[in-house]
Amino acid sequence: VVSLPEQTMAAVASWWDIPYGPDGTSAPENSRFLRLHAAPEGEVHGTLVVIHGGYWKNKFGLDDPYGNAGTASLAPFFCRRGFSAVELEYRRRDHEGGGWPGTNEDILAALRKVADLKSEADSSDGGRKAAMAALRPDRLVLYGHSAGGCLALWAGHHHSPAPLVVAAAPVADLIRGHELRVSDEGDAVELYMKQVPAGEASLA
Repeated sequence: VVSLPEQTMAAVASWWDIPYGPDGTSAPENSRFLRLHAAPEGEVHGTLVVIHGGYWKNKFGLDDPYGNAGTASLAPFFCRRGFSAVELEYRRRDHEGGGWPGTNEDILAALRKVADLKSEADSSDGGRKAAMAALRPDRLVLYGHSAGGCLALWAGHHHSPAPLVVAAAPVADLIRGHELRVSDEGDAVELYMKQVPAGEASLA
């Protein structure tokens, strides 16, 4: 359990990192886990799922020095307003199995884990039990930023029940993103997709 600064409200004063990898771990390199925030006080309106960005680069993640690639404040903000919250860590492009399609599969696996945690709440105790019980897999809000926005939009089409998706500055059109050479090095899309657009066969 990791504590937030003292001025943060007690309802969001801790979190639990929970692996969702197929072997029950967060391997490889601690890249597959979700961060479950403590339950909000009062009625729970839904569950916010934060998907960080960073052009799918390994150096950007939940514990990076950049503030979770710009999303660190979101979960506490929504918890104070009656939402349960989780943040997702996922394999980025240079992790074993990362990039397309593994990165996308991780997002769906993490969303399934949210539902599992809700159903398993009675087997836990204390604050973690309350946090698990407060999850609303039937009412998810996916918030993704940049590359995370791309993943949120994709997951919104593949997860059931359909979540509400908020995509902030997403890489929404991968072909156009490649043409514009997005990211500082200009190669973010092709390294994530492991290919460049070259006709219909590359668009599946």
